[in-house]
Amino acid sequence: MEKNSKVWLIVLFAVVVYLLMGIYADFGKLALAMKDFRWTFLFLLFALTTTNYLFRFLKWDFFLKRAGVHLNLKDNLFVFFSGLSMIITPGKVGEIWKGWLIKDINGEELSKTIPVVTVERITDVLGLAILSLLGVLYYKQGIYLILVLVLLFSIFFATVKSKTTSNWIISKLETKMGKYAGNIKTMHKTFEATMELKGLIGMSLLSAFGWFFECLGMYIVILGFNQSINITRATFIFSFASLAGAVSMIPGGLGIAEATISGLLQFFGFVPATSVGIAIIVRFGTLWYGAIMGLSVYLVFKRKKDGKKNKSLKYKEQLIEMV
Repeated sequence: MEKNSKVWLIVLFAVVVYLLMGIYADFGKLALAMKDFRWTFLFLLFALTTTNYLFRFLKWDFFLKRAGVHLNLKDNLFVFFSGLSMIITPGKVGEIWKGWLIKDINGEELSKTIPVVTVERITDVLGLAILSLLGVLYYKQGIYLILVLVLLFSIFFATVKSKTTSNWIISKLETKMGKYAGNIKTMHKTFEATMELKGLIGMSLLSAFGWFFECLGMYIVILGFNQSINITRATFIFSFASLAGAVSMIPGGLGIAEATISGLLQFFGFVPATSVGIAIIVRFGTLWYGAIMGLSVYLVFKRKKDGKKNKSLKYKEQLIEMV
């Protein structure tokens, strides 16, 4: 019940956010802008968003293998895409749920999988920061957010790699964690394995390449509204808005990402109604599309897995009766 209530609170919050955006843009003008949108472009956005997911899956698989966690392709796809249902949680921290899914599949300890989820998320943020730098000259205030994120990552990276600092932190945590002290050491070893500098840089660049497809999706949506903007600006707006939403720790970045997209579009000369319409379509084709896809994948494959288990149990019962 508590989990369901949280979901409904997020949905209610989303409704309030979009109502406020409609009031700001003027519902009449917003409706006219939406009427002029070429809806076939939405399917292009879905395709580009899915392409991003596929590249990020390669990154996820890379880090899993570095951590010594091995899943067959079907189970791995199930875990990764099911995790998308958690993108509406604050900072996407709900994606830690992927660790529990892996535990259900092969019994792998969370102390090995949670660091993988964390490092994957870090490379997502670094990838978006790389893309944001492409257009930060247009909006110089944005450099401060990127610098803060890079500084925080540098501190985390230095802490993990420094034996003196990490050993001190581990010893302090061990005195408080009791029987779970071993998990702390396992997590640290996993962080060390997944945060090897060469692989981290490579995966951050792959992440930037993947996220660029969603930036391209925003560019396509703008064209769908019969507006024009260069790809560099569209890339900056989407990546910077995504960063702002992520660091806000508001579920899914709701309100923050939409306001940033709309505000920056107006900064570049778009009228409020069109900028809000673009923000709503872009977020539907990236945030909500991903959440719906993730939930659908989880429910479909979970039902199939449960069905196979039930058949297996019935077969065993029949064998027992025959014996």
